[in-house]
Amino acid sequence: MTAGPKPPAGATLPINLGLNDGTYCPQAVADTMVRLATRTGLRNYTEGSNLRLRQAIAEKDGVHPDNVFLHNGSGPILKMVVPFLVSREIKRSPVRIIKHLTVKKGYPLVTPRHTYSKVPKKGAAAGLTIEMVPLEPETGFTLDPAHIEAAVRKRDSFVYICSPNNPTGNVLITKADVERLARAYPKSIFWIDEAYVQYVDPAKHDYVAPLAGKLPNVMVGRTFSFAYGMAGLRLGYLLADKALVTALNAQLTNYRVGTLHEELGIAAIQDEQHLPDLWERCAEARSVLIQGFSRFDGVEMFPSQTNFVLGRFTDGRTGAWLRAELEKRGVLIKKFDAFADQNYDEYFRLTVGTPEENAFLVALAGEVLG
Repeated sequence: MTAGPKPPAGATLPINLGLNDGTYCPQAVADTMVRLATRTGLRNYTEGSNLRLRQAIAEKDGVHPDNVFLHNGSGPILKMVVPFLVSREIKRSPVRIIKHLTVKKGYPLVTPRHTYSKVPKKGAAAGLTIEMVPLEPETGFTLDPAHIEAAVRKRDSFVYICSPNNPTGNVLITKADVERLARAYPKSIFWIDEAYVQYVDPAKHDYVAPLAGKLPNVMVGRTFSFAYGMAGLRLGYLLADKALVTALNAQLTNYRVGTLHEELGIAAIQDEQHLPDLWERCAEARSVLIQGFSRFDGVEMFPSQTNFVLGRFTDGRTGAWLRAELEKRGVLIKKFDAFADQNYDEYFRLTVGTPEENAFLVALAGEVLG
């Protein structure tokens, strides 16, 4: 690391502000860890189906416990469930089977252009046709539901929408639009990834989650990694139709979510003070990063509702260059790789950290960009 701004005291370099893991866990989670920190605190198994945790999630998200599928993180859920669903839908129709085997359009994957990249990449690797609908900076990365409707009107599809979106940080679709599309096109699947939705005050955005208990073709992914600051725990869940949850559970063993995970998950959900406190902290942190980077010529920063902010260069520099320069100085940020004909070289993403980490990153920005 070159000489320059001093990192936070006790920091282990490089500081990773390229992953979107959350910064703060609920106080109730910390208290629960203390309560369990005895030599007998973890001696007992949970109930096999983790009913207590599923009940807590169901009460919070407006569904039935039978609509809750638990696993070790939202990533494994995506990797397991998406191929399962696509295969199931293709096999339901001889026409879809023929289309999939010949032109790979048996059950296409529809998703916005600039979104969580692993989904279209995994879909393409599985041999699916990927249809990317527009999501452009000139319109504030607004998703027009008409583009989704045009795609599913042509053929039944798997629709993946991350909302709030990674990496743009904004809500992409309303609950009303999801319900309208799902009811109008019942043979298409609508997967709404709400991994970051807890960063948004529900008084300002109607969460989609309750629809997963009402409509069999709506699924909602959630995680404890981000807003609840528990990425080190690896705990996620899918809200979906009871029949799908039953089929997924049949492929795995009981007791897969341990006592520690269950107790901390319940504590997180039931801590009513955490999210309001988090909204204030994140708003302040986003402001520090946005102002700290947008003061430089050739840098454009976009508003966000989450724990990360998206930026881009307008003068020919690249996110890969910025990442390399900051890594030399002790901070990692996110750059973006191309996918198919989509190129994101000019973009970079910053994850908010502690106030000390954010200040260190902004100071490094002054050294690199100034």
